[in-house]
Amino acid sequence: MVNFDALNLDLSYWAPLLAIVAAGGFMRGFAGFGPTMVMVPFLSFLMPPSEAVLLALSTDVLVMIPMFPKAARNAEWKPIIPLVLGGFIATPIGVWILVIANPETMRIIISILVIGFACLLLSGWTYRGHKTTLLSFCIGMFSGVTNGASSIGGPPIAVYFIAKGMPPITLKASLNAVAFIMEGVAAIAIFFAGNFNIKNVASIIILFPFMLLFAWIGSVIFRFADNNLFKKSILYFLIIFGGYILISSYSNFAISYMDSKEPRTEQLL
Repeated sequence: MVNFDALNLDLSYWAPLLAIVAAGGFMRGFAGFGPTMVMVPFLSFLMPPSEAVLLALSTDVLVMIPMFPKAARNAEWKPIIPLVLGGFIATPIGVWILVIANPETMRIIISILVIGFACLLLSGWTYRGHKTTLLSFCIGMFSGVTNGASSIGGPPIAVYFIAKGMPPITLKASLNAVAFIMEGVAAIAIFFAGNFNIKNVASIIILFPFMLLFAWIGSVIFRFADNNLFKKSILYFLIIFGGYILISSYSNFAISYMDSKEPRTEQLL
């Protein structure tokens, strides 16, 4: 049984969490990409980055469970297999970085990745070289590291798949299939590598239905809205908010560093 006494039942704690997870679910249902890019920067303000990444990955994987069978049927598995293998090998490296890194350092890294990948997706740049099995494997390794360290492993894969010229249905199915597998592996690895407890599991269980509800709402609205305009608006917002996190986290990091360099009082006496 879950020990609810260990949970923070204060509305001021849960209200922002529910809003963040709802936004992530809406992104999954409406835009089909980037829920963790939306959730992790906000969640990292409310909890340690390792918990923020675990919560974002776990809820997104649970939402994708009913999507996976259809995605598996329509996905192009030839590039996915070496990509996933590379991700399996590299994910523990990213998880190790996440667990041992200073929280402010991780917030800086996460904000840089969010800004960089948002700019890359906005630019419309695509890789036009040869798409070999080795390249797919290397893309998977890079994505595995960034996914394990920050839960932001999808954008490089999205750019790579777009460059392959996949049909829209195949593209979305391939992205969902890869995201489900790699995010699931990363979430399990982070849970066992970090100092997590039943409180973290209970939070995931409580927040998951809200993300699922807003994923459904997003998928319904998608039928009537301008998807490209929405994606661009979200990406611009992520750049602005990522910049805010970067500046504030760097300021906190600089203050902590200066404090650590100050001589202790007892050493001066």
